[in-house]
Amino acid sequence: MVLKVQSFLSNLGAMISTLIRIILLAKFRVKLSSPTQKECVILANGPSLKSSIQQHRSFLEDKDLICVNHFPSTDLYQQLKPAYYVTSAPDLWLDDIDDFFVAQSNQLFKDMATGTEWPMIFHIPYESKKYQRWQGLLKSNPNFTFIFYNNTPIEGWEWFRHWCFGKNLGMPRPHNVLIPCLTHAINMGYSNIYLFGADHSWLSEISVNDQNQVLINQKHFYDQHTSVGKPLDKRGVGQRNMPELLTKFVTAFSGYFVLNKYAKSRGVSIFNATPGSFIDAFERIDLKTL
Repeated sequence: MVLKVQSFLSNLGAMISTLIRIILLAKFRVKLSSPTQKECVILANGPSLKSSIQQHRSFLEDKDLICVNHFPSTDLYQQLKPAYYVTSAPDLWLDDIDDFFVAQSNQLFKDMATGTEWPMIFHIPYESKKYQRWQGLLKSNPNFTFIFYNNTPIEGWEWFRHWCFGKNLGMPRPHNVLIPCLTHAINMGYSNIYLFGADHSWLSEISVNDQNQVLINQKHFYDQHTSVGKPLDKRGVGQRNMPELLTKFVTAFSGYFVLNKYAKSRGVSIFNATPGSFIDAFERIDLKTL
């Protein structure tokens, strides 16, 4: 009985907090585009992505492709011509951040502006709309259609979460770009969603130096041989300590279980086609067996 009461109060408090966030932060008219294919592949930037694409290029041919973050600065961007680009990283649009992130994001958007020669639907949080730097870098290219979405954290009872997700009012806390990718792919109505490059194998890449800085080597397919351990920033500035880093990971991995339940409630299947992935929420699939 005590546990039931605690659960009720916890869900009630989370729902009330979520409603306050929605009222203060969310926009109520987010409309996602209709898919052109029945299935999609989310191209995450983990170390395994390039080899997965090389081995299973034909698997991508009749599916919508969704790329994320710095993928457009790679050769694969113009080769594959993804239909969608999704980001949730504040360091791509904020201005008052470390110079490194400003330079990195400027280069990304310049690459997108010059390299996107096909229609591209660009998903980015509403917060970014008030920042002009990134938009100015893209305005010369008419191929972009922008969808500004709510990244409001949604918490509380499952029925309440699912209702909010379906209305595009928010999502599980987006501590990884896969969260908005999956939320939107489910809501767009894909029957099957496949994950490529979703390694999430950071736990073995964590270390602490003699200055008590927590370092993490976040390897991507485009820098896995040159990447080194660095402190993890907080919205483009500073660095996280160990509890903050691990909490971020717990939140992301927990969010995948939430989204897997939501997908099943909508008749959508999510398949993790990433070899060696640390994500344990979705059904594994070996593309060699298809």
